[in-house]
Amino acid sequence: MDFDTLLEKMETSRPDLSDSLSLIKQFQKSRADNNNQNNNEIDLEVGHIKELQSLLEKQKKINLGILGNYDQLKKNYQALLEHLDELAAAIGACPHCWGEERECNYCRGKGIPGYFQPAEQYFDIYIKPLINKLNNNKSIN
Repeated sequence: MDFDTLLEKMETSRPDLSDSLSLIKQFQKSRADNNNQNNNEIDLEVGHIKELQSLLEKQKKINLGILGNYDQLKKNYQALLEHLDELAAAIGACPHCWGEERECNYCRGKGIPGYFQPAEQYFDIYIKPLINKLNNNKSIN
């Protein structure tokens, strides 16, 4: 027998307790309503947590993509710096400022192309092919 049925039987058998039993019924109903509300709030919270977890997973994937792009950009930047250093060495320029900064600790702004002795290995890679092409074009004209 459930609690509500028991209260109704007591109310029938003990009319003198009717007011007290009504208060108990109201309390019981209020408590049941609060439990239902709490259950609904819990369901909403669980749904909200699942939604947040889903958003977090999406954000993790986005962040991994961004980190991958950053790593690739960093590698490309390092490669470009290495090529610039090699080209500066090939033409005898300061690898830090190319002679454009008076405050440069390496050349004090004097390291324009030709200031230093060109590095032969890089000169052969970057400059000789250009000179040969220019000479070939002159002999054709």
